[in-house]
Amino acid sequence: MPSRALSSAASLSLAITALGGAAIPVSTAVAAPPAGAAQAQTTGWVARGGQWYHFGLNGVRTVGWLEDGGRWYFLRADTGAMATGWVKDGHTWYYLYDSGAMATGWVKDDNTWYYLYDSGAMATGWVKDDNTWYYLYDSGAMATGWIKDNNTWYYLYDSGAMATGWIKDDNTWYYLYGSGAMATGTVPVDGRVSRFAANGAWLGYADLTPVLSAPSSSREALISSMARAYRSSGRPYPSSALSAGGAPTIEAFAGIIYDEATSEGVSPELLFCQVMKETAWLRFGGDVSIGQFNFGGLGATGGGARGASFADVRTGLRAQVQHLRAYADPSVSASSLAHPVVDPRFSYVRKGSAPYVQYLGIKENPAHVGWATDPGYGTSLAEMMRAYFG
Repeated sequence: MPSRALSSAASLSLAITALGGAAIPVSTAVAAPPAGAAQAQTTGWVARGGQWYHFGLNGVRTVGWLEDGGRWYFLRADTGAMATGWVKDGHTWYYLYDSGAMATGWVKDDNTWYYLYDSGAMATGWVKDDNTWYYLYDSGAMATGWIKDNNTWYYLYDSGAMATGWIKDDNTWYYLYGSGAMATGTVPVDGRVSRFAANGAWLGYADLTPVLSAPSSSREALISSMARAYRSSGRPYPSSALSAGGAPTIEAFAGIIYDEATSEGVSPELLFCQVMKETAWLRFGGDVSIGQFNFGGLGATGGGARGASFADVRTGLRAQVQHLRAYADPSVSASSLAHPVVDPRFSYVRKGSAPYVQYLGIKENPAHVGWATDPGYGTSLAEMMRAYFG
């Protein structure tokens, strides 16, 4: 038991037993310890008035963060009392259990889940835990149901886990990509093309459009339809530039499209739409110039690469057709083509990897290969074909 130091002289009563057994009371003074003598100090955890406090080895009260026994505690700066519950230190929130120990991982407070990093800091935004994504609002509260982040909709289950794949909510089907982003528009899903409303609601399946298909009408009728579609764009036909390549009019250009496409079994409607999409209706303006007679951007892989050049309009369109057939036909080879290979990238194509127009877009292709990386590239081509040719 620790001794009690006296700060001033104190009286101490003693009893001295005299001969004969009689007790004789004696009063004496005990001097206080000299100034500077060691005093007993309070250290460690101390409970006072229903609060816990901590004192260091020097007896000074601890404030701020304290690590003790492998756990972190927070002692309030104003009183030194051990904190519990939510604490804001600087710009960061922390949670302390009733024991005062700092929380990490998932914490449920007032029927709401929160996530604390290993540092104890409260998480906001996206958090990946055990290979599952969760979203925490700015308040730290875990989200469930639909949320919109960066103009993209996501769905979180009641557990907070981010959904992917097909989900049914309020009797409506939705599809969430592997990233969790909600699908909209016309996109391939699980090998079939589906249509989704702007709000993500599934509208049903849409037929895939084959790359290899017969023309929808006769040569004359289709040339007329192509010329009409071109004129509807409001773009003047660049006859001066394309006359040098053998196509002085839009009708002549459309005739070459028809002949080259049908010679390889490629849809002439697709070739027309792709040419117009790639060249901005023969305006060009990108890395490829009109005098290259490259209407599909072959070899123009970005970063200023100008791509391939061809001798004339027909050769350029033939190369594009050969490239399309390579994507659509798994058995195609140089010897099976209707004409000698003029596509400089024919050998690089993964043969048969995009048998449908929609799959020409790399992002929509199940094999993640294709003609272009633009989101919805193949889908937009299919929509153009329907708009101009039915």
